[in-house]
Amino acid sequence: MFEVGGKYENRHGQYEVTEVNGDRMIVKYADGSESDLKMGIQERIWLNIIAEKEAEATRNNKKKKKTTSKANHYIKSISSIAEALLNPADIITAVTPTSPKKAPKIVSGDRFIYYSILEKGFFAVATITGDPKKAKASDYADLNFDEKKIHIYPIDIDAFGASYSKMIYADAFELESQPDYRDLLTEGEMYLKINEDDFELLAEALTEFTEDDDDDDSNEEELLDDDDSLLMDDDEIVV
Repeated sequence: MFEVGGKYENRHGQYEVTEVNGDRMIVKYADGSESDLKMGIQERIWLNIIAEKEAEATRNNKKKKKTTSKANHYIKSISSIAEALLNPADIITAVTPTSPKKAPKIVSGDRFIYYSILEKGFFAVATITGDPKKAKASDYADLNFDEKKIHIYPIDIDAFGASYSKMIYADAFELESQPDYRDLLTEGEMYLKINEDDFELLAEALTEFTEDDDDDDSNEEELLDDDDSLLMDDDEIVV
């Protein structure tokens, strides 16, 4: 979709394509700087920016009444995760009981960043995409629930780290909304609410860090929007 001479935009700003080579392109930003970028990644970013602008225009014109509640943002803690289990299939086995004593009320659109207590690192970002269904807590005996029933939610996994080296460690981030989060997250299955700005900061960093697992070019700087998703439609999360 990119053409030489075409003008587009990413999270660094507007740019003009000056050269296309295979699946990569050379771009020039308004400040005169140049970058060598992957077209596949930039296409997703550009399409997201277009969608954001269209959504903003719709809101400004009051053509669509907002009917859903604003998403909540949480850090979801787990006790530990083995490096061999750092993959989407195991990330989704995180849990929420039906009782509100141990978990907040969760609705479609709520977002989670997963945090390992033992490794002290953030390793995944996910979004709730629908209503829950009930399951037996006994089917997840390793999670030690007191309740007999738990909720399973459909999700999209937006980003995940495939190894400990792809975690974002807690000592690298301060959170304005929860400055003491390291001290508060002391055990698994905790839900710590943070504000959207803190969530976006973490999610963007984790997405950027994990997106280039297959790219050894350490000089490339490309940020993905938090909505750039692997879109694993059949995934479920037990929360």
